[in-house]
Amino acid sequence: MEQRSGVPVGQDHSVWDYVLPKMDFPGTPLYKDGPKPFDLESLIYNIQLGADCRYVRNYLANYDKAHVRRELNGIIDGFPSIFYVVARNDDSILRLWVANGGNVGAIHEASQVPLLAFAIAHSENSQRDMTAIVATILGLGADPACIPEEFYTPYTDDLPIDGPETIEENEKTAWCKIEARKKLGKTLNFSQRYFLWRATCTDRPSVRAKQITLRKNAQAILEIPYFMIGQTVASNRIFTRLLNHISMPSSKTKPNMKPLVLVFAGPSGHGKTELARQLGHLLSLDLEVADCTIVEHERELFGPRHPYVGAERGTPLNNFLARHADQGCIAFLDEFEKTTKDVHEALLLPFDNGEYQDRRDLRRINCTKTIWILATNALDEQIISFCDRYEDIIVGDESTKQKLGRTLSKELKQAFLQRFGAPLTGRISDFVPFVPFSAGEQAVVAHKFLRELTSTIREPVDLCEGSGERLIGNINLHVKHDASVCTTIAKSDYSRDLGARSLSVAVKAVEGLVVELYYQEDEEIVEDGKMMDVMVDSHAGEIRVKLLDPSS
Repeated sequence: MEQRSGVPVGQDHSVWDYVLPKMDFPGTPLYKDGPKPFDLESLIYNIQLGADCRYVRNYLANYDKAHVRRELNGIIDGFPSIFYVVARNDDSILRLWVANGGNVGAIHEASQVPLLAFAIAHSENSQRDMTAIVATILGLGADPACIPEEFYTPYTDDLPIDGPETIEENEKTAWCKIEARKKLGKTLNFSQRYFLWRATCTDRPSVRAKQITLRKNAQAILEIPYFMIGQTVASNRIFTRLLNHISMPSSKTKPNMKPLVLVFAGPSGHGKTELARQLGHLLSLDLEVADCTIVEHERELFGPRHPYVGAERGTPLNNFLARHADQGCIAFLDEFEKTTKDVHEALLLPFDNGEYQDRRDLRRINCTKTIWILATNALDEQIISFCDRYEDIIVGDESTKQKLGRTLSKELKQAFLQRFGAPLTGRISDFVPFVPFSAGEQAVVAHKFLRELTSTIREPVDLCEGSGERLIGNINLHVKHDASVCTTIAKSDYSRDLGARSLSVAVKAVEGLVVELYYQEDEEIVEDGKMMDVMVDSHAGEIRVKLLDPSS
């Protein structure tokens, strides 16, 4: 029977197998003989073949923006074009698509399946983790209510393999019939349920916020509250601060020339570095991480000034700032409490008006577009004490969390002032608190590491010589009752002092159990060998790993 649009011709098109058609199109490069009239089908064909984000961006740049926005949501073989973009599982291409007019609320007309549901279900066909794409779709504005809330409320409960027995059907969920529920029940993982739940608790950006970010080409700012596990106080404060920073007007008499300087304060392993890296990724900004534990003098951070010995080499941070003169970038000073007074004094001028001097040649550098982040554990005692007094900053509703977050931020400013002095404190734009994870968030962090393990050991065995060698691979890791498994790991191993690091170590122990099973197989490791199916489950508070019978 002829196959078309993932549904056999002649059958009920309201039932779809979530498979997109492979484009049957001549393999002619889009740029051969120069740009041609905008061709959406050719572009989708090349995306299916593996075209990267730069390729897509360069192609779109050849055409009038208004024309691209009119054409980009076209239907290709019965599916909105953005379905093919999501299937590619590349969040950078998806963001680019939406920035140029792509619609994350798109629906496959024949089955009425929304894009968000397709992203979840596609993991089975692609055998890839689609969690980052699901979170990105939510961050870009998709309505989580198109997925029945029975699938993710409460997100800490295990989801039946066939999905909920019943759902409260409404206009948004009418597409989710029995077969669709079974598909989602099989493919919707613990982390995705968390992000769906979190999206329902997060206020959508206002029309004006969308307008400002669009005019400033900074739409990715709108995603900030959606991609972190926990830390809603931190992500919302950063969202608000960045929105304010890019929208305030400048004039000749009152230029907006101060760089953004943020203090990230909180216990280790609770997302300070992760949030900085995600900001760099979302905003397409280069990030330089400076380890302040090895800095005793300012010259170790920035280098000696010309003409002193060694000035010509500079330092990683000095050279990074010089390369990004008058450009947006992120300078992340980790464990800032280890720095000394001369470092603080050296930062006063860059923090105040964005002026910096390249130590190699004394050239003046404009750093007004630099985002400075000072990460510190020096205020942990104040944060833990506050959380013990006001537990709702961790487990309360979002409104309560944000209110308590403002109070905590003020307390941190006073503590920072006592520790680092008025000159430096007066140049800080905001104090961003990072708090311990709730019980549910701890479990989701554990699941993040399990997902990473699953992706790593699924890669094929490679017996080449050198760095590409991969002796452990071709393993399908199945996490049965993923919420229970991750809750068991979190209850046993989470530490407020270590945060995510404690859960990473715990998942390393699971990895050890899987590897032990792998090496017990009494046959030679070969490339292109059969897949090995391993189940992870929990029982009576213990994690168990077993080999699945391939015939079952």
